[in-house]
Amino acid sequence: MAVSSSDLVIYVTTFTPEDNTSTAGGAINSGLRATFDDPTSAAQLKVVSATGTDNSQYLQVTGRNAAGTIVSENIGLNGTTPVTSSNTYERILKTNLTAVCNGVITVSGNGVNNIANIPVGESGFRRPFYDASASIDTAKTYYEKVFIRNNNSGGTSLTNATVIEVSSGLYTKINFGREDSKNSPQTISNRTAAPTGVTGGFGVGPSGMVGSALAAGDAQGLWLQLSLGAGEVSTNSFYEVQISGTTA
Repeated sequence: MAVSSSDLVIYVTTFTPEDNTSTAGGAINSGLRATFDDPTSAAQLKVVSATGTDNSQYLQVTGRNAAGTIVSENIGLNGTTPVTSSNTYERILKTNLTAVCNGVITVSGNGVNNIANIPVGESGFRRPFYDASASIDTAKTYYEKVFIRNNNSGGTSLTNATVIEVSSGLYTKINFGREDSKNSPQTISNRTAAPTGVTGGFGVGPSGMVGSALAAGDAQGLWLQLSLGAGEVSTNSFYEVQISGTTA
């Protein structure tokens, strides 16, 4: 079975800090995907399951409203009937299901645009660099790790595998560095401390995977480096990397 684009998923890690003092990085958290997708404009969210039996779980949602204020709520699922959030969101920071669901959970905004799907067995998604902010008088650099994982169920590898930054959104603010080994549990003391084990340094790519391939079930760690200038204002934007390779 050939590797498809849907098999290549970007996940977050065990430690995803929301401050500048907690541990960052660690092993892959294959229940939470990394995403920058948002409503096309500030809107209430709609949450729905593909299965009618998902009616006892809650989706915990945290995001920013149109004024930039962080707001949160628990949205109770009602099976295949869409449930509308109480809050209006301009961007989503993190989501988490209180229990595993039997169907795929779809989160959308503005009636039609899909923000994310939460597959069966996974618990949610979140945006890297939660609440990271610039300093008034000094530049600041943040680091957060994500993993690219090959979820191919047929055991097929992606050979000649490379990752490159897409020239849009926050690409001028974020560089990435490939970890020196796959499936690495490396942590850093806090998200402002530079990681080791990234001997190739940080840039925009293209960068090959360790061993030039990503086997089924393997995950390649990438450290993201966010650089903010002194006095930089907040922005609602996105970041993308592109994964390519050869598949049988």
